[in-house]
Amino acid sequence: MEMIVDNVNEAFSEIFWKFKHLGQSAGGYKKYETRNGHALVYPGIFTTIYRDPEERVLFHEGRDANPVFHLMESIWMLAGRNDVSFVGQFNRQIKNYSDDGKIFNAAYGHRWRKFFGLDQITESIKHLKLYPHSRQVVIQMWDPNDLNKNTIDKACNTQLIFDTRGDKLNMTVFNRSNDVWWGAYGANAVHFTFLQELISHALGLSMGVYTQISNNFHLYTDLYGDIYKYIDNPPNHKEYDYYLKGEVTPLPIMENNDYEGFLKECELFCEDPYKNMKYKHSFFTNTARPMALIYKERRDMHAKTGGSDGLSLIPDIEASDWRKALENWIVRRK
Repeated sequence: MEMIVDNVNEAFSEIFWKFKHLGQSAGGYKKYETRNGHALVYPGIFTTIYRDPEERVLFHEGRDANPVFHLMESIWMLAGRNDVSFVGQFNRQIKNYSDDGKIFNAAYGHRWRKFFGLDQITESIKHLKLYPHSRQVVIQMWDPNDLNKNTIDKACNTQLIFDTRGDKLNMTVFNRSNDVWWGAYGANAVHFTFLQELISHALGLSMGVYTQISNNFHLYTDLYGDIYKYIDNPPNHKEYDYYLKGEVTPLPIMENNDYEGFLKECELFCEDPYKNMKYKHSFFTNTARPMALIYKERRDMHAKTGGSDGLSLIPDIEASDWRKALENWIVRRK
């Protein structure tokens, strides 16, 4: 099955229509027992194609995506890290997906940049500069040793392929096992499009399509009790897609093609996301740092060590899509 959409908000809406149709037809989705409980599994391979992958922020209130965590995790990936300590500041539960609560076995960014003994991002960019029409640019995330390794953290997304078409850079992501709710249309749409945008800027190209090919595409029913509510009455993305409404627009993460400088600033930001540093890329100063500070304000408020709900700081965020998402996320908690 192939689903072509503009952005992640449309994808989130359309997938529930797909599951509803399957549920009403013979030979539709199957219910399987997994290590995470019962799951509704889409029959066959499922492919999502995004025409506007830079429209990466999901606004649906039912999904209630944490925009700060998604953004910080994306920067952490580009920094090539695999530690729990940085991302754990923005998601207290994330340590449960690490074997020892300190290091992730299959952190995507670490595998992009360090795990295989080379920086796959840098090497991919260098190769595409020399051979713009190459069909050999594959970034690997799956380690064959993981197959029989005793770990709870195995890469769900296994590899990425990049190729240029005209003045655009297309990206294809292969996924062995894809959770619709938390993975496909929440985290994945942010993480991988950040990488696509970085490489596009480095090559002086525009972002082309982002294609996600999922081998096992599923919805967990035990973990998310309201799944059937969305299948019975699928959401209409026109009601919550602020990109479609024209209320927000994506802000480029880089102002030029200095990808090496941007990657270094990702590493620098992860050392202290709250410190006021002189970044060359304004994305860190005007979007990432204000969001980190707002989250810290809320942490301090809940710890009763000061802080606030963070709403008064929302105007400090330059990127309108991230600003809107975080404002809505905070308001839902009031």
